Amino acid sequence: MKKLKQIPLWAFILILLLLANLGWVSWNLYRNSVLHAAVAAEQFKVEVLHTNDVSPWPYLAGNPAAIGIMDVKTGHPVWAKWILDPNGGVDIENYYFQGKHVFDVYQTNNQAPVYDVYFRGPGKAVTWWHNRSGAATFTERTFYDTNGVLLRDQVWYNEAWHTVVVQNGSNGLVINGQWHQLAFDTNGMWTIEAP
Repeated sequence: MKKLKQIPLWAFILILLLLANLGWVSWNLYRNSVLHAAVAAEQFKVEVLHTNDVSPWPYLAGNPAAIGIMDVKTGHPVWAKWILDPNGGVDIENYYFQGKHVFDVYQTNNQAPVYDVYFRGPGKAVTWWHNRSGAATFTERTFYDTNGVLLRDQVWYNEAWHTVVVQNGSNGLVINGQWHQLAFDTNGMWTIEAP
């Protein structure tokens, strides 16, 4: 009891005010988090997405499914994560803006992530930029016209963009009038093999 009597009145009031403030802040945080969760539930919903037995990637067979976040008002996707390999071998996430596919991240075991960005032009024209083989920068860009037809494919090589030339089913570059087959170096950057 002596110790309680030794605490000055102003310190006791200060401690009570501090506890009251902490209680008030905690209550406001709880109330606002519940309100924000309710607002988010009105704007977004989680859905399981299916491809109707058509894989969106030619190297994947079957009917992959995804978990997606959808905009409730428009029905457009915002984000999707594809369920491809239960053992964690491949993860693919898609990001959307106003219902249009704008960004992908591919993650595989013990490898750098591969990402794609889609830049949309007039009509349905699109330029697809990607970092093939997980390089730390964009290494390739592909141009499609409004009908989805490939216009040209370019790779980043020797600090410049070069148009890919296909010969005998292999991709390569023409440098100084001579065709060279493309390959990746150890950093995931494009390089050319000796002719």
